[in-house]
This record gives sequence, structure tokens and C-alpha cells, in this order.
Amino acid sequence: LYETNIPYIIISLMILEHIKQILPKNNRKILVGVSGGPDSLCLVDGLSRLAYPTVVAYFNHQLRPEAEAEAQGVERVAASCNFPFRLGSGDVRQYARAHSLSIEEAARLLRYQFLFEQAQNLNAGAVAVGHNANDQVETILMNLLRGTGLAGLSGMSPFTLPNPWSETIPLVRPLLGVWRKDILAYCQERNLNPIHDASNTNTAFLRNRVRHELLPILENYRAGVSQRLWQTANILAEDQAALQERVEELWNDFPSKRAADYVALDRAKFLNLPTGLQRRLIRRAFRHLRPNFTELSFDVVEEARKLMAHPPQSKEADLAGGVKFSCIGDTAYLAAWNATLPLERWPQMEDSSTLVKLPLPGGIDLPGGWRLSAEFRENSPLGHEQALRDSTPFCVYLDAGKILPPLVIRPRRDGERFSPLGMDGQSTKISDFMVNEKIPRQARLRWPLVISQGEVIWIPGYRLSHVVRVTERTERVLRLSLERG
Repeated sequence: LYETNIPYIIISLMILEHIKQILPKNNRKILVGVSGGPDSLCLVDGLSRLAYPTVVAYFNHQLRPEAEAEAQGVERVAASCNFPFRLGSGDVRQYARAHSLSIEEAARLLRYQFLFEQAQNLNAGAVAVGHNANDQVETILMNLLRGTGLAGLSGMSPFTLPNPWSETIPLVRPLLGVWRKDILAYCQERNLNPIHDASNTNTAFLRNRVRHELLPILENYRAGVSQRLWQTANILAEDQAALQERVEELWNDFPSKRAADYVALDRAKFLNLPTGLQRRLIRRAFRHLRPNFTELSFDVVEEARKLMAHPPQSKEADLAGGVKFSCIGDTAYLAAWNATLPLERWPQMEDSSTLVKLPLPGGIDLPGGWRLSAEFRENSPLGHEQALRDSTPFCVYLDAGKILPPLVIRPRRDGERFSPLGMDGQSTKISDFMVNEKIPRQARLRWPLVISQGEVIWIPGYRLSHVVRVTERTERVLRLSLERG
């Protein structure tokens, strides 16, 4: 219908058909976000004519003094349609400062949070907004100017579920295929009186510069460029949907473990994926961890990919949006900064102050299915050389005559030292030893140590102390082992 002069009745029927095609076919309420502009008034009028059970919602961003009068106008529109009305407000400027966001982004986030909170309270079947085809073209150009991929060039979706605000309530845009000129014609014929927001002409905002400056220039280069961009977005949206289906398959099969605040990825499997799928999987992880974070840049995604291939020496790095990269062994984590990562694969104490006694002989159970055991053996049949040969990082033989029962199992303490076997009795800080041996940083604080008379005699999984080593003069051997059942 672009650039055509057609009777009002055809425009009216076309708009009503668009609404019916997009909205879910159930008897639950539709919560519609209404600003009072032509798009949202057209949508409310269409819902009324189609007899959809509807609730009208207005959000005051506290940016303009006339907003209160506009809210009252929207409330009158709702009353004329016999629709319930919901009003919300928020200090957008304060929110933008607190979260380092642009005014536009802060306004969008607060508005949608309000709409979906109301929809949840009402058990609504959908949240509907009035974005039109011109908005779609502007969004595509804005994304292109910022730098984007296929998702950004696909623009907005007419039906989004799940979305950043709900897993069960869809965000719908029934007018996304309708041009602004047709919406204005509809409002005129239906005697609707839209509110014209003066901020829509303020070119301090990127969308307004695109609308009032960039698009007219592009139209001079090629007439009908808006329609072609809209068609391109539709084509790319189909390609995006196909790729996204593959990403969801990977998402369901690929992460070795995930929770609300972390995603665990097998580095070898990740690095074996094509670059495009690596990027999409990182974006999927960000969406899982920070669903409202919409400013994930290409540079951040590439940094995450680089870290997957070459983790930093510290094994951690900040990414964006309160998300960090962590590496533990062959597993990489994208996680919230305050997340407690799973450490079941490493031996750990309950907390950093836990202290338990190891019976001799006997054993104790540790978290994650680990068990620390001790048993005595006579040295004569074993021999000094065999004790050395049979020792492993998780099973050691030591001179029982050099210890005094009971043995204590606890985590390390600040400044504690240790004389590792192989250093001829020289000592080193346990913290330095753990760094040099590349024990994961997250696992060091609660790593179990075996203590005799206040001295560390074994760091399970790594090294026995020189002090309790088996020698030719050893008469009785104590075998210590740490196993995960």
C-alpha cells in the first residue's frame, strides 16, 4: 500500500486484518501501551472495533511537563472504548544516570518493565505496542549506524516470545507492516485526535535524526528506499529465524551446565564451532544472563571469543553488563560477577573456615562426592622406591613416624607456608604454590589441606611435603588418598 492513494475503507480493513493476524487468538486480555500518538490510537481503535478484551496502559517518563495532561487524554480514550486504564511513571533521567544508559534506552526499559508487570498482574495474553513500518526502517538504519549483524538488520519482530521481559507473555507489534501515512489516514477518517509529541522533532535523539535528516537524503538517492529497506528486513528475518533455530539447538545441547547466573561451556567444543555460531552462542548466553542488556557490542563478543581461545593468566576478565569470563580447567564460564561457580570437579571444603579431623585409619566425606581416606601399611614389603613409584597427585605415601594423629583437614590460611617435595626442604607460600600450579582461582580458597601438628603435609591433587617423605629409614607408611566417587 506504500505510495498509493486508496480509499479509506481499504486502509481500514487492511489495518484491522494486520491486527488480527498478529494478535494471539485467545480470550485473554491484550495490554496495549498507548502514548496518545497516532500509532497507538489507531491500535486501540482497531482493538475496540475487533472487540478484543483490552487494557490501556500509559507510562509517564517524567521528561516533559505536558505528560500528565497526555495521560489524562489517554485515560479518556480508554473510557470511550470501555477499556480499563493503567497508569505508571518513573524517573527516566535518574535511572539513566544510575545505569549509565542513554535517555532513550532508559525510557524504553522502564516503559516495558511497567507494561509487562501490568500484563503479569492481569494474566494478559500479550503486550501490544504501536510500532509501524516507518519505525522498522528507522530501527534498521539506527542498528546499521551503530554496527550490527543479521539480527539488527532484521529489525523488530511482529511477535516476540520469549522476550527480555517475559517467557510466557508475547510482545506483539500488529502495525509493523503498516506505513505511517496509512495510519494517519485512518486516524483522520475515524476522527481520532492524536497527541503530537514535540520531542519527536528533537534531533538530539538518533531516531529523530534518522527520520528527519538521513531518510530524506536516502530518498533523494533512490525513491522508495524505505520500502526496499522494509522488504530487506523481512527477507533477513527469515534467514535470522533459521539460524536462530540452530542456535537454540546448540543452546539446549551445548552448555555443560547453566544456572540463572552462569553458563558453562566446554572450550574445545566451542572452539570447534564456526565463527558465526560462536558469536551467536555468546550472544545467547548474554541474553540468558542479562535479558534486558541491549548494548552488547561486536567488540565485546569478539573479546569473549578471544578469551575462549586464550584465557588470561588470571583466568578471569570483565566483559560487559556485569558479565565476566572465567576459566576453570577446560571449562569456560560466562557469569554474573557475584555468581558462585560450580566447583564439584575440584575437592572443596564446606567453607573457608571448616576444620575436620581425619581418623587414622579411616576417612571423611567432602562436598561434591569426594572422599579422603587414610590407611597404614608396613614399609618393609613396599620399599622406599616403590612408595615413590606408586604415589600420584591424589594418592601419596608418607612416613607415619613423622606425624602425630589426628590429622586435620582444613583450607589454607593467610600467609601459610609449605615445603613441597622436590625442593630440598625449602618452603614457599601456599598461595604462590597454588598460583604456580594453576589451581583455579575460584577453587583455592576452600581447597582441602592435610595438616599435622599445625604444618601442611599434603596439598591433595598436587604435592606431598618434604618433611613427611618416605625414606630408607621409614618403618611404617601412611597411605592417603582423595577420590571422587
